Amino acid sequence: MNRIGSRGFRPGLGALLIGAGLTLSGCALHPRGACGMACPTIESATHIIEFPSQRLTILKRVAARPELTAHEQVYLVHAVFMGGYSDDMADVLVTLVGRRDCTDEACDTIRKRMKLTRMLGRAERRVIEALTRREESRAATP
Repeated sequence: MNRIGSRGFRPGLGALLIGAGLTLSGCALHPRGACGMACPTIESATHIIEFPSQRLTILKRVAARPELTAHEQVYLVHAVFMGGYSDDMADVLVTLVGRRDCTDEACDTIRKRMKLTRMLGRAERRVIEALTRREESRAATP
């Protein structure tokens, strides 16, 4: 008699963790607050798991849109840190930070997420340089 058949199927811890990972993948942390016009695009992009570079290309276009609310900016940052190539992630973040209306909350979220996720050296430097330029330009303008 088959041992599995005699006891029934009992998923082990590994199977449960894999199932939880599959269930949670494809979702970026959506901050509280009113959704804006870009939220559906960001949400759709988070479901493109097989091709992170495609997701990040979509998110870069969102980061370049003329108007993004503070809510959308933070949501965008969370979506970027779902993974992908560091250079692609940096492209999106540098585009966002380079906006005139980039919020302090979005920059703080970038800093927090960068501490948790190691980007490759050059990409990480690009983002840090963009954040530094932003801080310097804000300090220079009265």
